[in-house]
Amino acid sequence: MTGVSIYGSHHSLDVVADRPSPTTGGPSMLNRPPSAAARSGTALVCALGVTLLALATAGCEDDTATSGRRQPATRADMAADSDGGKTIRLGEPTSVTYKRGSDHMRGALRVTAVSVRKGTPAELRTAGVKPSDVRTTQPYYVTMTFENIGENSLHYPFLNTPTGLEDTAGVDDQPLITGDTEVTACPGKDPDDFAVGAKVSLCKVFLVPNGIRPSMVTYSTGDDTKRPVSWKVAR
Repeated sequence: MTGVSIYGSHHSLDVVADRPSPTTGGPSMLNRPPSAAARSGTALVCALGVTLLALATAGCEDDTATSGRRQPATRADMAADSDGGKTIRLGEPTSVTYKRGSDHMRGALRVTAVSVRKGTPAELRTAGVKPSDVRTTQPYYVTMTFENIGENSLHYPFLNTPTGLEDTAGVDDQPLITGDTEVTACPGKDPDDFAVGAKVSLCKVFLVPNGIRPSMVTYSTGDDTKRPVSWKVAR
């Protein structure tokens, strides 16, 4: 709140000492009442002071109200990583602390594992996957959504890097790394900049051994990487 100073005028009244009247010897102007002009001036200063005080109080109230409105909505959503180590339903969002160790970048994300679906060998061949991998594995496409609920934009955030897929054998399946070539059915190019409030949907390809099914989608970032959030994949 901006401080408001109230300045009043200082009026000096000349007091006439009691001295004998030339004719009566009595007091000359005892307890002389203030003139009309003085009374008007004093009233004006008082009125001005009350007005300024009222304005200052209203300003305080406005500042408080505005301050309340400016409290970032993200504060309530700031990630506490409360779902770390838990398994939640596919499609259920969770908030996680975003942390990139290389430059100590921190933030907060709302992350959702939306779907897991099986791809085809033909899609792998089109993307240039090695024939041996096409023969021995089956592609699964994991779609994730991300929302920046923090207070900082994230530059080159690599949002999908922490996404993992665990199969029914309890093994972390290998993500497909294709360089600049993407599987058309599963686009997953990370944004270069992820602004506050921005949302994006990304897909990631995993190669699961033939005869094995995916069991859990995992996402791990922040300070407790050993306790990722998990989404159960429906059979």
